[in-house]
Amino acid sequence: MHDVRIRRQVERATGNGRLRITLAQLWYASRSSNPFSEASRPRGVRAWVRWGVALPLSAALVAVAVVAHGGVRTAAAWLVPVVLVLAVALRHRPGRGAFALVQPPESTFRALMHGAWTTTYGGLPGGVVDERRAAGTAAARRAAKARSGPPEVVLLCTDPVVARFLRENGLPNRPHTLLVTEAADRVGGTDGPRRVREALELLAGHPADGLPVVVVHDADAEGALLAPALRAAHPGRTVVDAGLRPGAVARNPRAVRRFSGASGCDAELLRTVAGLPGHEAARLAEGWWWPVAAVPPPVLAEAVTRAVEHAVTAPAPRPDRPGSPLSQGFLTWPDPTGQPQPRGASRTTGQHDPRDRSTS
Repeated sequence: MHDVRIRRQVERATGNGRLRITLAQLWYASRSSNPFSEASRPRGVRAWVRWGVALPLSAALVAVAVVAHGGVRTAAAWLVPVVLVLAVALRHRPGRGAFALVQPPESTFRALMHGAWTTTYGGLPGGVVDERRAAGTAAARRAAKARSGPPEVVLLCTDPVVARFLRENGLPNRPHTLLVTEAADRVGGTDGPRRVREALELLAGHPADGLPVVVVHDADAEGALLAPALRAAHPGRTVVDAGLRPGAVARNPRAVRRFSGASGCDAELLRTVAGLPGHEAARLAEGWWWPVAAVPPPVLAEAVTRAVEHAVTAPAPRPDRPGSPLSQGFLTWPDPTGQPQPRGASRTTGQHDPRDRSTS
């Protein structure tokens, strides 16, 4: 981590100064590594069992080699080292829980930016704001301008970092209502995932005459359930899923991977309600997730804008098929080569789909 590299990341993340980004987004962009490991089960045999069997057996074989003759003596002598080698090879390896780290840790990065960087340069890099601090008057004016006029769409965001990014840049450009969930943990309660419950309550408090809803969320268990839950609760209302798709990001080595322990959502629920394949549902249920705040800001801004335009212009779904034509995702990582996908490309496979009219 040094100032030249951070300035280079700021330039990329802000689109050469076109966007304002949050400190958390800069942290993700400036990460040096993202090591992770799947959970592993215990292997081998505990020491007291191995040596409790190997030592007496070896002693018995030595005694046989001493008193026996011919082939029996030779066999016993050869078996002694075999028993000892097996005892060593079968050593116990304890199970290890799954983990995913972002290096450097966020606390270290924030201390660096508010400490050495601010002392040297007098403040954060241009175009970077700390989302944990109150927005300034300029950001308030941009947000007020974005909300001017009757709202045309409801934007529901489950990540305060992304919500702050959208406010700072006055996105989307259409008049809108921005709703942000506040649930901090990722474990569901007895009556369902907390973020999903909170989103349903927020939307129920802002009926807005059936305006279309665009949902921005992480690729996690609750995010996968969010759009289906909203469509079921508001049949006939357009709900566009603009969040990260688990299948797309899980295959991309550039995507930031996190782990928070059991999600509280059953894999069967994710398969039946969210329509996820079995392996994706199992992974999300275990607690793996991919943060939408780690998506490169220019990609995120474009994806949200496209999703809002699609939501505003798309016909309302038939009540008997709530949201079925709007089930495609708008957001994924850039392809591994770092090149943007062509217009009209599928958001999950990167292949051109002539039926996709959402990007034309």
